[in-house]
Amino acid sequence: MQLAPRARVQIPRITEGALVKLKLSGAVCTCLVSLFGPVFVQAAQQSSPPTAGKLDWGASNLDVQALSTQLHGDQASVNLDVEVPDKVLGLDQAVSLAVRSHPSIADAVATLAESTSAIEVARGGYFPQVTAGLGGGNSTLTGSGNTTSVSVSQMLNDFGKVSGAVDQAKAGVSKQQAVVLKQIDKIAQQTAEAVVNAHRYQVLEAISGEQVAAVENVLLMAQLRANAGVSTRSDPIQAETRVQNARADLMQVRAQRAQAMERLRTLIGARFTGTIAPLPEDQAAQVQLDPNPDTNSIPDVLAAKADMNSAIAQLDVAKAQRWPTLSLDVSENKGLSGINPSTFVPEGSYRTVMVNVSWNVFQGGALNAQVKGAENALASARSRVQVARLNGSDNARGYRELAIGARDRLGVLGERKQSITQARDLYREEYKLGTRSILDLLNAEQEFYQAASDEESARDDFWINLIAYVDATGAGRDFYGLNRTHVQGMEVLP
Repeated sequence: MQLAPRARVQIPRITEGALVKLKLSGAVCTCLVSLFGPVFVQAAQQSSPPTAGKLDWGASNLDVQALSTQLHGDQASVNLDVEVPDKVLGLDQAVSLAVRSHPSIADAVATLAESTSAIEVARGGYFPQVTAGLGGGNSTLTGSGNTTSVSVSQMLNDFGKVSGAVDQAKAGVSKQQAVVLKQIDKIAQQTAEAVVNAHRYQVLEAISGEQVAAVENVLLMAQLRANAGVSTRSDPIQAETRVQNARADLMQVRAQRAQAMERLRTLIGARFTGTIAPLPEDQAAQVQLDPNPDTNSIPDVLAAKADMNSAIAQLDVAKAQRWPTLSLDVSENKGLSGINPSTFVPEGSYRTVMVNVSWNVFQGGALNAQVKGAENALASARSRVQVARLNGSDNARGYRELAIGARDRLGVLGERKQSITQARDLYREEYKLGTRSILDLLNAEQEFYQAASDEESARDDFWINLIAYVDATGAGRDFYGLNRTHVQGMEVLP
C-alpha cells in the first residue's frame, strides 16, 4: 500500500554497480528546488500521522492520549477492599468491571501503544533527512579555519521500500491489537465463569439451607411420634444423624461460595457482598450454537492474518530491493572563519544539488534469496491462518456439544425432580399414618434435594460451556456488550 505520492523520474540505463551523481549549475539547482519543493510539501501532508491520536486498523481503536494519561500518571496499588456499591451483580456488569480494571489488559494495551511508534519510524522514510555538522582544523593550503555544513536528502522514488516497511509496522500493530482482544476475551471468560460459579454455590447454599430445615422438621415429627409412643426411639436418632449431615453439607457449600466470591473479587478488583443476579436466559437464547462457527473474530485468527500481512509486506520490500532508489540531495558548506577548503575563499560557501540514483544491481544472489525467503515466509503465514481457524473451530464445536448435552440433561433432571417431589410428599403422609419408615422419608428428602442440586449444577454446566463456546468463536465482546465501549483507553469495535 502506497502512503505518499512519489515523483516519477525517467531513469537512464545504468551499468552494473554504478552510482550516478549529477552536479548541476546554480540555475538548474533553483529550477529543481522549485520543481520538487511542492513534492516535499505534498508528501509531508499526505503521509503525516493521524492527528486525532486514534488508530483505526483491524478490530479496535486506540486512544493513545487517554492511554498515556492512564498509564503514566500516578497510580495507587491494587486495592481489593473497595466494595461494589450495588446489592445485585449481573453477568455483564461483572465482566465490564473486570476488563476495565484488570492489569493484564493494561499491560497488553501499553504494549500496543508502544508498537505504534514503529509506524512513525517507518514513515520517516517519506520525509526529508536533514543532517548538520560543524568542524575545524588546520590545512597546509588554507591554514586554520572552522566550517559548518547542512545537507538535506529527500527520497523521490524507492519502488516500495518505505511503503513496505510501513505496511510491516502496521501489521505488527494489528497483531498486537489481536493480543489485546485476546486478553480482553480471556478476562471476560474468566470473570463470567467466576460469576456462574458464584451463582452456582449461591443457589446450592439456598438448597442446602432448605434441606437442613426440611430434615429438622422430620426430626421434630419423629420426636413427637416417639414421645407419643407411636414410633420407636430410634427414629429421632436416625433423623438427628441426617440433620448433622445436612448441616455439614451446608457449611461446605458456604465455604465453596466464599471461595468463588474471592475469585470474583480478584477479577473485578473489588469486594462484592451482595447477591448474584439470575443468569440471563434470554441472553443465552440469542447464542446460535452453530456446528460450523464463524472464525473471523477469533483473536488467534486475527493475529495470524496480521502475520500474513507482514509477510506480504516483507515480500514487497524484498522485491523492491531489486530496483533503484532515486533521491534529491541538497547541501551547503559555509566557512565560519579562515578560508573555506572547498572554495579557497575566506569564509566562503559551497552549495550542491544532486539527483542521486543508487542501485544494488548484483549482490551475489542475495536479493533473489531474500525474495525466495519472503515467499516461503508468506506460505508459512497463510498456513498458520488455516491452523488458527481449524483450532478455533475445533474448540468451538467441542464446547457446543458439551453445552447441548448439559441443556438436554437439564430437561431430564427437571422431570426427575418433579417425580421425586411427588414421592417425597407421599412418603410424608405415609409416615404420619405409620405405613412408611422414617428411613424411607429421610432418603426421599435427601434424594429430592440431591435432584435440585443436580438440576442447578446442570444449568451452571450449560452456562460454563456456553461461555467457553462464545470465547472460542471470538463472540464474547458482543455477548457481554463490550463492543463500542472504551476498555482501558482502547475503543473496542465489532
